[in-house]
Amino acid sequence: MLRLTLEDFSPAAIAESGQCFRMRPVHTEEQCWELMAGRRYLRIWQLGDQEFQFSCSEEEWADFFRHYFDLDVDYSAYRAYCLEEDEFLKRCMSYGQGIRILHQDPYEALISFLISQRKSVPAIRTIVERMSEIAGEPIENAYGSFHAFPSAEALAACSIDELRPTGAGYRIGYILDAARQCASGELDLDGIGTLPDEELISVLMKLRGCGIKVASCTALFGFHRLGICPQDVWMNRVLHEKYQDIWPQQYQPVLGVLQQYMFHYARLEMRKTTNNRRIS
Repeated sequence: MLRLTLEDFSPAAIAESGQCFRMRPVHTEEQCWELMAGRRYLRIWQLGDQEFQFSCSEEEWADFFRHYFDLDVDYSAYRAYCLEEDEFLKRCMSYGQGIRILHQDPYEALISFLISQRKSVPAIRTIVERMSEIAGEPIENAYGSFHAFPSAEALAACSIDELRPTGAGYRIGYILDAARQCASGELDLDGIGTLPDEELISVLMKLRGCGIKVASCTALFGFHRLGICPQDVWMNRVLHEKYQDIWPQQYQPVLGVLQQYMFHYARLEMRKTTNNRRIS
């Protein structure tokens, strides 16, 4: 067990921010979350405003999880891009403070966001878990039985019928195509990680079923391209209603970070005001 004092870190906000689908609250324990990152399992307890306990060793924290949570970066520097007159973004940043852009595995991000098309966050989580149970490596620890995210090779070996119980529907073909390209080396995710943003997006969009939104999500959450802003129904609504369809130029370098605050606020708060067609 590892106990740490961390500023600007919120497991609750990160888990609900729509960027990863294997971090969730442990409903049998108050203020507790669990995470599967690849084949690594982590349990997090929030003990106070800035006090946390982690189920990993100090070595595993230093070697993997500190970087995974992007904790060497001062996110107040990103929030400082906010225009003085932008009261909406200020409200979003206050609501979602503690969100961080995770350093996820590009392959896991790609497959997860291929699944995400026209699916709610809870539905995506369910499909990812079912897929992991079918093709992922079993993992046993003190907290129970889990499955790692399936490797490209394991997924590539699956048939459409084997993955049908996941509920991914027509997306199964996209998942298998991408996994097979990754497994064969036809798609070199490490190699394309060095490309400029526009070229990276262009390569990803050559995959079957990978449109601009999936490519943008993969680039932001799998390759940590912080200037890329995925556009979904929530962000399109924010862009139209609050920014007259044009993002402020000042936001461009870190727009991917700023949109996470906006997405988190819009997705959770706008549900409470469905009778009001405008963002309050």
